[in-house]
Amino acid sequence: MTENDNKKSMCSYKFYLLFIIFACGGACIWQLFIPQIGEQYSIWGSAVGWQREIALWNIALITAIMLSIKKKDIAALRLLTIQTTTLCWLLGANHLVAFVNSNFSFGSIHFLGFLEVMLCGGIWGTILIFKYRPQK
Repeated sequence: MTENDNKKSMCSYKFYLLFIIFACGGACIWQLFIPQIGEQYSIWGSAVGWQREIALWNIALITAIMLSIKKKDIAALRLLTIQTTTLCWLLGANHLVAFVNSNFSFGSIHFLGFLEVMLCGGIWGTILIFKYRPQK
């Protein structure tokens, strides 16, 4: 990879991971402080303890991303992009199943979760992973 390619990939990973910070941060806020949203707008009902655990997981992920961005460690940024992309595909698929099971309720968290997590985070991350593959 040339120095210019390295800068492009670093910038692309950072921008994607900032999106992840924003998405995880938003989810973290409502999961910690207004978990009733999960009950009201999902088919899963209220599970305050589980929502809190997911929020704490998000805080740990946000911390790792912020530290990697600060250190400008491209290997760590790539690894976090792979990790979050995998999570986006899996969590997005989970929301898609819930969206289908909700009789395609567009007013549910599941439709937005599918759009934001799988389509935006999953596809965007996958593109970055393949676009900036390390050269052998």
